[in-house]
Amino acid sequence: MRKKHKTGAEMLIRFSVENFLSFKDRQTLDMTAVPTCKERQEDNTFDLDSESKLLKTVVVYGANASGKSNLFKALAFFCSFIHNSSKDFQVDESISVKPFQLNLDTVKEPSFFEIEFKHNEEFYRYGFQVTRAKVVSEWLFCGGKQLFIRAEENGEDIIQIESEWNNAKGLEERTRANALFLSVCAQFAMSQAAEIIAWFNQKINQISGTATLLSKMFTIEKIQDGKYRDDIIMFLKNADMNIDNVEIKEGARIASMNRLIVQTLHHIYDNNANVVGNTKLSMKEAESLGTQKAFALSGPLIEALKTGAVLVVDEMDARLHPVFVRQIVDMFNSKRLNPLNAQLIFNTHDTNLLNCRKDKPAGYLLRRDQIYFMEKDNMEASHLYSLIEFKKEDGKKIRNDASYEKDYLNGIYGAIPFIGNLMHVQEDGE
Repeated sequence: MRKKHKTGAEMLIRFSVENFLSFKDRQTLDMTAVPTCKERQEDNTFDLDSESKLLKTVVVYGANASGKSNLFKALAFFCSFIHNSSKDFQVDESISVKPFQLNLDTVKEPSFFEIEFKHNEEFYRYGFQVTRAKVVSEWLFCGGKQLFIRAEENGEDIIQIESEWNNAKGLEERTRANALFLSVCAQFAMSQAAEIIAWFNQKINQISGTATLLSKMFTIEKIQDGKYRDDIIMFLKNADMNIDNVEIKEGARIASMNRLIVQTLHHIYDNNANVVGNTKLSMKEAESLGTQKAFALSGPLIEALKTGAVLVVDEMDARLHPVFVRQIVDMFNSKRLNPLNAQLIFNTHDTNLLNCRKDKPAGYLLRRDQIYFMEKDNMEASHLYSLIEFKKEDGKKIRNDASYEKDYLNGIYGAIPFIGNLMHVQEDGE
């Protein structure tokens, strides 16, 4: 394959998963903008090519246990398996895939994962099917041309390599049943494969809105190396948390590592509200959980905006005020603040994002194709669908002047919990 040295935008186009966790049938998160959806094209979309556009942000709504987090777990498994499958410590290990357990057939079938993305002006489609025992199939396409395909034939694992992937010849024999061929190619210094895997490692960053330790350490690292220090401080100042600065110092040594302590600097005032000094407070002990969450989130957010990456946040609204969440979405939809077209994918219960805004040209913060819903069917399988494709009982689609929040909470779009009487407690003798 001819290697290109262009510096085009890096972007996620779509991700699909089937037979994994709560997903029985194939579900696809599609970042392409629907052509018939005309609202907020200038801000919320950017060019994929001369004919198509991509979305900068996508939000997923749904009831608790509907499968919202499972979508992100599927993407996390996909990226992790690509990164780790060829490593020596996994020689005898089973693959940690978890097929849909609530159907007699799916527990025996492989799980499916596929991603489409653009890198260095090339369009890639890569995917695989796996069971706990082995990789059943694997494929890689570039610009619509097949580079390699792997499949079982008469009980044998056959990898067919095309001429543009000739540097991988001979690596078929080094590929274990429980390892991905793409990962093996990268392990043996095939530059094209290493470049693709680097895209997953560098351009997709997933964080949790509740378990913030890793994102906190990432933010600390960016403050210490000075790369985004000023941006992080400005982000916290603008978040109206009364933080004037942040300092990192080493605390007690735990095992082989020094414990890092985050301190926030605040003004000291006299009774007339004049600033008379400054003091340092412990982030962990003195700041609210919301401030701690904002600090942990600041590093990954700024990194994504500065590098044009894909940021995936599970439970974005946890511990954050709705206005703060709205401002984050505005940042990614902004041409000025997001010149590299970073993409934000998150789930939330915050329906304020569905409110009409008079200060926005189209009235809404998000387009209809940016709003996804997750709902389980009567066999407990999760289904993902967007507002733009949803049809009401009369067969009509949702207009761009509908009351999104009100209609969602009233159950018109589905994806809400059907809760019984929580106040009813069975009394003795009943």
